[in-house]
Amino acid sequence: MPLIYKTGFILGGLSLAVFFLGIAGLLFPASLAVVSAAAAVLFIYSFRGMSFKELNGFSSVEKLLLAACVLSVLLIMPLALMPPSVRDELIQHLALPKLYIGAGRIWEIRHIGFSYLPQNIDLLYLIPLALGSDIAPRLLHLLFAVLTAGLVYSFILPRAGRLYALAGFFIYMTTPLVFNLSRMAYIDHGAAFYSMLSFMAALKFRDEGALKWLVVSAVAIGLGLGAKYNVLLSFFLIGLFVAAVSYQKKGIPEAIKKSALFVAVALAVLSPWLIRNYAWTGSPFYPLFETAAASVARGEGLHVTGEMAPVGKRFLLYGEGALDLVMLPLRLFWEGADNSIEKFDGVLNPVFLAFIPLAFLKKEKDAKLLLAFSIFFFALAALTVDLVTRYLMPVIPAVIILVTLGIRNGLGSRTLKWPAAILAAALIAFNLNYGFGLYQKTGAVSYFAGGMDREGYLKATLPDYEIVSFGNGALPQDARVMLLFTGDRGYYWDRDYIYGDRTGVFLNAIVKNAHDAGSLAAGFRSYGATHLMVNEAIFQKFANDNFNEEELKVLVSFFNTRLETLYTSRGYSLYEIR
Repeated sequence: MPLIYKTGFILGGLSLAVFFLGIAGLLFPASLAVVSAAAAVLFIYSFRGMSFKELNGFSSVEKLLLAACVLSVLLIMPLALMPPSVRDELIQHLALPKLYIGAGRIWEIRHIGFSYLPQNIDLLYLIPLALGSDIAPRLLHLLFAVLTAGLVYSFILPRAGRLYALAGFFIYMTTPLVFNLSRMAYIDHGAAFYSMLSFMAALKFRDEGALKWLVVSAVAIGLGLGAKYNVLLSFFLIGLFVAAVSYQKKGIPEAIKKSALFVAVALAVLSPWLIRNYAWTGSPFYPLFETAAASVARGEGLHVTGEMAPVGKRFLLYGEGALDLVMLPLRLFWEGADNSIEKFDGVLNPVFLAFIPLAFLKKEKDAKLLLAFSIFFFALAALTVDLVTRYLMPVIPAVIILVTLGIRNGLGSRTLKWPAAILAAALIAFNLNYGFGLYQKTGAVSYFAGGMDREGYLKATLPDYEIVSFGNGALPQDARVMLLFTGDRGYYWDRDYIYGDRTGVFLNAIVKNAHDAGSLAAGFRSYGATHLMVNEAIFQKFANDNFNEEELKVLVSFFNTRLETLYTSRGYSLYEIR
């Protein structure tokens, strides 16, 4: 575990170093190379004296499982080596670092609401992007998955032995949700890693009483908060745990002192982002509490509840009844599907449900804590964030640990041995089937078999890539493109762009304030837009649903007299505003 948390802290420190370089306007390849070299030296120093002699003590079965663990990582790598093409990579996690690199600094991007979120993981991606690689960020995200699997291994090892610790590592890496996220330059594995690291360090603090582990836990949760705000739920739960443990040892004064220290250290680690947002918006936690910074456009990248809780949305949008809502924690395991918010936008494994109860056949005090952590995290998430499985990533390591302990108990039971073995085989088969199916869905086989190059793959995968490629070559350097209902995939644009926002708020305001085609053109120009990129079908539906007859006439006149069509492809059009 020390090697794992040192690695996590070095990566977190590197991210903060990039942050300070960005605030100082020093985001250049040379400065980034210097801080990266310093991090590499620290990494090598931390691993000095490390020996692999313990591998000699592995049994044949353990060596086989170790090979399976390595294979589980290698199986993901080809998918990670493909060109970035997944939604949030192109909207946020690669797009924002690219904009910072272009400016040489971290700057306030007012039209992109989620640019106000902390970006500890995204800033790590900035380094390889600045050096010319957009594949390395995907590998960095995979690294966080491996580190989290290492925590799963470390947790299980003293409790169930090396065989099941290796099994836990393998199950975690092949879990469909983990497997799928590991091929993307997302941030969820970073959030899961720092959350689980904080939880495990808090357990160390409980067992050993050493202040060191309280500090490790607080630093880890601070870095997790800087990765993704849904870690706030872990922060709250682990903070309560620290207070409870301290109260049991020395009463209320100690509980107040230790929990205050935990909160102070965590917020100190997060403070660079809080100070930045306070300077920009007057609200350190913006956009978490958007009303505190009314001068800034509403953020669209933070899926917190507004007037209605997520469970209420499911009741109204999907027609789910009381039983459906009560069963939500279980439905996540068997109903999950990729690319469907209704189906939680992610796949777990239904067989997990069979093994979680078996984790309690033997007395394991931390099993109850893991279950409580998972249940309370989900309960809080159901009230505050959209019910998407990747937003629950901070508790997925805990779930996998329970599953692995359940497998151990099942296989160790005289009456349950064979049913447990069959279910374990089904669990592994489900995971591997999903993994191999992902190769087919992503076109990885044809891509690596030489069927297409990078450009061909992106044109086949992204409906707007052809028009973006055209715009990068045809538009002048000072062009600024407003994206209207295009999905906001800005990463591949080499020209300046601005979001027309996903819900049409800007467009609605511009059209309703215009009285003719000229004033409508002036409205777009007021945002600095010289060109429009439009998803024609969505644009037309929005116009028909939101504008009256007079406003539609102005809009038609604008298209006929003030726009010049430059390129049309696959339902997207690029216009120049005259």
